Amino acid sequence: MDTSIGEFSYEDSTGTFVGFRVDEELASIGSTTAVGRTPVVTGSITIDGETVTAVTVEADMSAITTNDSRRDRPVQSALNTAGFPTAVFTLTEPIDLGPDPDSGNPISTTAVGELTVKGITQPVQIALEAQLVDDTVVVVGSTEIVFADYDVSVPRVPIVLSAEDHGIVELQLFFARSP
Repeated sequence: MDTSIGEFSYEDSTGTFVGFRVDEELASIGSTTAVGRTPVVTGSITIDGETVTAVTVEADMSAITTNDSRRDRPVQSALNTAGFPTAVFTLTEPIDLGPDPDSGNPISTTAVGELTVKGITQPVQIALEAQLVDDTVVVVGSTEIVFADYDVSVPRVPIVLSAEDHGIVELQLFFARSP
């Protein structure tokens, strides 16, 4: 994983991150989307010819911050980052990259694997867009999850009138290609 590429921001992140989006209704504000991200991500990918045979991505959830600092502590508490600081994705089925993965053409695919959050592992399918750019494999993807599947309760604070019980996990990863 190459975390030296780009910069981390909520609006225009050009670097590696793993995060979430959750729709919520706030008092006096109305509908909004809560966004949380961590740029502290490690991982590896193994490609054999035209097939991805292994992927592991670890995200430091204790480094997650949100687009509103008042939300940070409740999110950390809901994710119990003190007890479970790391979320992990592990690929469980190979990914066929098609006939010329070195061409630099974008590839749309699905990664089938397991996601572990708060020590609970669930099967997931993550829709991905990947592209080889010079010696970097750029991967962008997302999947919807139900919080209860990971024993995560939606944080309750007075300003939040309601929040969805599910959300989008999103990622942007840069893997350095080694010869």
